[in-house]
Amino acid sequence: MKTGFVNHDCARKADSDWVPTTMYEANSRLKKPVVSTRGWIDRVHHRADALPEPVPESVHVPASHVPASHMDETETVVPAFEQDGARVARSDANSDAETYSRLQQLFQIDLFRVLNWLRGGAIWIVALAILGAVGGYSVTIFVKPRFIAGIDILLDPANLRVVSNDIFSENMQRDTKLLDVDSKLRVITSGNVLGRVVKDLKLYDDPEFAGASSKDPANDALTTLAKRVVARRDERSFIVNVAVWSNNPTKSVDITNAVVTSFQEELAKAESEGAGRAASALIARLDDLKVEVTKAESNVEQFKRERGLQSVSGELTSTLMSQQTNTQLIEARARLIQAETRYNELVATDPRNQMNAASLQSETMTMLRTQYSTLKQRMTSQSAVLGPNHPVILTLTPQVKALEDQINAETGRIVQAAKTELDQARTALKQLSSQANQMATSVFDDSASQIQLRELEREARAKAAVYEAFMARAGEAAQRQQIDATNVRIVTPAVAPANRSFPPRGYLLAAAGGMIGLFLGLFVAVALGLWRDYRYLSEFGDEAYA
Repeated sequence: MKTGFVNHDCARKADSDWVPTTMYEANSRLKKPVVSTRGWIDRVHHRADALPEPVPESVHVPASHVPASHMDETETVVPAFEQDGARVARSDANSDAETYSRLQQLFQIDLFRVLNWLRGGAIWIVALAILGAVGGYSVTIFVKPRFIAGIDILLDPANLRVVSNDIFSENMQRDTKLLDVDSKLRVITSGNVLGRVVKDLKLYDDPEFAGASSKDPANDALTTLAKRVVARRDERSFIVNVAVWSNNPTKSVDITNAVVTSFQEELAKAESEGAGRAASALIARLDDLKVEVTKAESNVEQFKRERGLQSVSGELTSTLMSQQTNTQLIEARARLIQAETRYNELVATDPRNQMNAASLQSETMTMLRTQYSTLKQRMTSQSAVLGPNHPVILTLTPQVKALEDQINAETGRIVQAAKTELDQARTALKQLSSQANQMATSVFDDSASQIQLRELEREARAKAAVYEAFMARAGEAAQRQQIDATNVRIVTPAVAPANRSFPPRGYLLAAAGGMIGLFLGLFVAVALGLWRDYRYLSEFGDEAYA
């Protein structure tokens, strides 16, 4: 098999033996083509030999000695300066061809040439591979380990419903809930939360977070902690994972728990401050509302006083009195009718009707009538037996007469009483009618004033309702300030990691370092091989090729 490069002790073939060949030669033993530039180099040499030889300036070439192919139609001899230009052009062409030929031969790479390079740089390959493996394993010795502790928490956007009408509104839209969870996720890594962790765990005194030469340990510890805390939310859920790493597994767990606790306190503090601001604003507004309500109620009372409007259970006194007067007027009319009927019965011309009317209206008349009937019946029965002139009959006759006189006197008294009652009923009806007319006029006037009164009362009630609502809301906000209604629940508690997260295990780092060193050694071996071939090619030129 022939290649572009030969050993240094090889003899150079004669130029006469170089013949143009193809760019690919078949290896009879391996039965595959081998890249070669020998044919291309031979063609470059033949192309250079085909150029005309330079003619010296002092030598005159006769026309008879010049070949016919070199003579033009005018048979003019070539001047000297044109001969110099031809020589320079020929020299540049030869130089470019030689340089391009060397570069082509230098980068003509085959398997045996690469193996020679690798064999020559085997020491570099082995040394760099071992050095990379040792360096990779040394990372586990010189680099401080990192231990990551994680905790999963559920951030429910709907807070606990401690009251029916909470001051914090709740939105049921999914996008809004996700935005709320993302906002809380940002709060986990906020300066307030991490600053509280630094203060509670005194990380400003920990050399891992604040160096001994630190001018502001608290700020440096906060900056370091912010770089070590990672919070992310699982897709399509409200589960948030909080991870913290440090050089100690127990410390990682403590910091993780402290971050979650501080986050819960921050949320509760934010709600408490929000409720406090709302309560303060409501209380500040209560003073103005109280003044407005007092003024409105004073206007109502002043209007009533100026118009003489009095109310009982929300009703004007004039209206109530008018209603009572109308009721009394109806009753007086009923009494008048009853008195007239009684009097008319008493003054009837028929004594029997008069007697019946009187007996119906008086108990004394009933008693007298009973005695009269009994005595009259006795006298009638004895008169039939004894005769009208019998002493018993004569004794009973005056008694009957006396009873009749008493009945007549009682009847007269009853008639007089009925007459008096009739006159009183008429007088009372007249007075009540006059009073009812006066009350009606007063009611009409009060009704006109009551329209304005109702407007003032409505304004007063509206302001009083707002005042009472603000007062109740201020009380609720003040009480809400003391209640933690945040709904943050730990799903997976933090556990001390058993293995470090960084750097990886020693054998993995050693393997990775060895691979890097191996590839670096291969690169160095190839680069050195190319450098040696370039120097050899520059030194020996065409003698380096067969």
